[in-house]
Amino acid sequence: MPKFQKRFAGVARQIQATADIRYTDALKLFELDRDELLLAEALRTAGLGDAAAVLTGVTFVCAESTAWYDAFGEVESVYYETDPHKVKRVGEACREAAEAVMRRAGFPEADFEPEAEVLHAAFLALCRAGTVTDGERLARAALGVFDRDPLMCSDIVRSRGRRPFTYQTASELTGPDTASAVAARKAARAMAAASRVRKSADEQWFEAARLMVAAAWYASVAAGRPPLHNLPVFQDFYRGEMDGPVDDFPDPIRRGEAPGSR
Repeated sequence: MPKFQKRFAGVARQIQATADIRYTDALKLFELDRDELLLAEALRTAGLGDAAAVLTGVTFVCAESTAWYDAFGEVESVYYETDPHKVKRVGEACREAAEAVMRRAGFPEADFEPEAEVLHAAFLALCRAGTVTDGERLARAALGVFDRDPLMCSDIVRSRGRRPFTYQTASELTGPDTASAVAARKAARAMAAASRVRKSADEQWFEAARLMVAAAWYASVAAGRPPLHNLPVFQDFYRGEMDGPVDDFPDPIRRGEAPGSR
């Protein structure tokens, strides 16, 4: 992580003092999500600089908060048997520091909110991919941040972030008639539909998950990959819960669309 060490140096010193671990070990605790950074770069290249900046900010905040929790894990693994008082003291301090990081960033509660903003960035990438003839890179980057479990995605896409999202804009998408662009628009519409599913019972949880499987399916196609490529849990969910072979997806996103709305 050399290029990001300066950003985290001050926090690593705080972790060193709080957890009583070496500075170099504290610095190693900061791990940035590579898929999120790739998506941010793809958004930036596509002219969506504001969305890229928001996503990068979320990535850095989560890395900082996680580093505090991981620091406690390091202390707990060494002193659990020999110094339980130290474990308790460091645990409380690290937890408080981690929660403070999220509060300062505008995430007062842990309820998928950072992840919701990551999925929203993926949605924006798919929307843009649906308006151009060469959006495969954007679609690949969007697909990279999908959680590996569609049921988890179901919760995340219906969770709020720090600001109102614009999933409703998917219905207004227009673009080229290429296979990639059409699939990207379908993926964006599936995400938008999933985000509108009520949070009330398991039936809605599975309904939104089915829509996220559709989003992943079409995002794969838009990325120039086989459907649900590298998403085995999505494939299992489709086979088990949606009763379909992975090479023959029904097309619910197209049903009811007005002519010319592809």
